[in-house]
Amino acid sequence: MFKVSQEMRLNTQAASSASACSSSGSGLEGNSPEEGGIFGRYQRTPDADAYPSESPRVYVAPELTDAGKVQLLHFPSGAVRVNSPLGFIIKRNGVKGNFEVRVEGPSGQPIQPVRQQQLDPERFQIDCQLDAGAGLYKVHIKCNSVTLPRSPFIIVAIAGATESIDGKPASSSVPISDSDASRVQSRGLGLTHVSLVERNEFTVDCGQAGSNMLLVGVLGQRGPCEEVVVRHLGRGIHRVTYRVCDPGDYILVVKWGEQHVPGSPFSLSAD
Repeated sequence: MFKVSQEMRLNTQAASSASACSSSGSGLEGNSPEEGGIFGRYQRTPDADAYPSESPRVYVAPELTDAGKVQLLHFPSGAVRVNSPLGFIIKRNGVKGNFEVRVEGPSGQPIQPVRQQQLDPERFQIDCQLDAGAGLYKVHIKCNSVTLPRSPFIIVAIAGATESIDGKPASSSVPISDSDASRVQSRGLGLTHVSLVERNEFTVDCGQAGSNMLLVGVLGQRGPCEEVVVRHLGRGIHRVTYRVCDPGDYILVVKWGEQHVPGSPFSLSAD
């Protein structure tokens, strides 16, 4: 700890003179300057009393983040096919900061590109392609360099075509042609308001959107809602009814094939 040793002399003459004055009544004589000095060996570090030569540095830390408030919506819960698209939504729930999303393939190599699109101030759409072969994919998510709970999220990708009941590869006999989700029109009170008492209803017109499948889902804080019914009325017009029992926020997704229709996903709130 100590690098330099040196001898020093402390002048205690002033203190001894004061002591002599106070004791003059007893007949004691004052001490000489030599007698008033105390010698000894002292140790010090060379930089103990050095002044800093550089101006102080100020470090700015990122804003504290409660990553536990962040939600993932529409994240796949089961196995997916290789080369299929991965899409989900990050809902910040009031948490401020920047999100960093990194997807690793089965070999540990990052998947590129990972596209991030801001849907509104509270939600971000994440999209990428699972094209690194079959196996386990890891999705790492951070907010302000703080890792989200349960990250990395695991996705299982399997290879091979879908099999029919007799074990032979099933080929699609339904043609999907001229599909254009941007031509789908949806309207109805069930797209903007949620009732806890009655069934919520809206219509989807796919008559000008080509050939494909209409997919509808409603997700709340406790998972999918209790009931979603899609009925084809003819000429590409569908009537959708759904029922929820718990108050809170909901996400309504309407897809024409793999693409969201205009306005989807819809943010709803049930009071």
